Amino acid sequence: MKIGVIIPARNALPWIWEMLDSVQAQTHPAQAYIAEDRSDDGTYERLRENPHLYAGLKRNRRRLGWAGSLNAAAALALADGCDAVFTASADDRLHPECIARCAALLDGDGGRDFVVPYARQFGEADHVQASLPDAGLDDFVRWPPLIDKALIRREVWENLGGYSLKATPPGTYGTAEDWDWWIRVWKAGFTRYAVVEEPLYFVRVHPGQLSDTRGQHHAATVDLLAKLHPDLPWSAESRRWPPQHRTTRRAP
Repeated sequence: MKIGVIIPARNALPWIWEMLDSVQAQTHPAQAYIAEDRSDDGTYERLRENPHLYAGLKRNRRRLGWAGSLNAAAALALADGCDAVFTASADDRLHPECIARCAALLDGDGGRDFVVPYARQFGEADHVQASLPDAGLDDFVRWPPLIDKALIRREVWENLGGYSLKATPPGTYGTAEDWDWWIRVWKAGFTRYAVVEEPLYFVRVHPGQLSDTRGQHHAATVDLLAKLHPDLPWSAESRRWPPQHRTTRRAP
């Protein structure tokens, strides 16, 4: 199975090398595909000087934000013949067994649509981000029951057309497009999945990352999702921040 790690990158110069090194250190072969989102810190120029660290690099013609850049990176991987893509961030890193463990489950038990590993924060926080192994569509009305890092089969990505730009609130470059993505995955019937209940992905927590504004835009995000998915039972509880939910448990 050919696997591409798809990486949006903007102003990632201090961290992206750790992510790329971790991709190359995988026990199951994997390659990085990067969509560079108009950085102004020299990220693109330094990446061009180190082509041995990735299989594909594209600079967006204009700033696309998180969802558009993830789609651009996925397009590179799929055009290169990848059978599955793993969604990643430029400032994070992978456990050496991440791709191998996820790939084994993706092909196991007659085949699955996607596999989600637990993640662990590092840097300015240290919590485990867990995903539910038994999520249902109604679980999505308060918070995504799965984290956004996953190994996704090619057919799933192509069927849905990647992340939807309609799920990005106006005036932002990304808040919770993964929330909309997972809802669309469920609605399309791609619900055969597995969760690796061990942290195989490491999330760097630092000032200035897009997730810093998630609380600020939470209500607007929920309002937008309710328009995109009016069939779900959204309520006032959906707009509460921090969210009250049984999903994405966080434990030291």
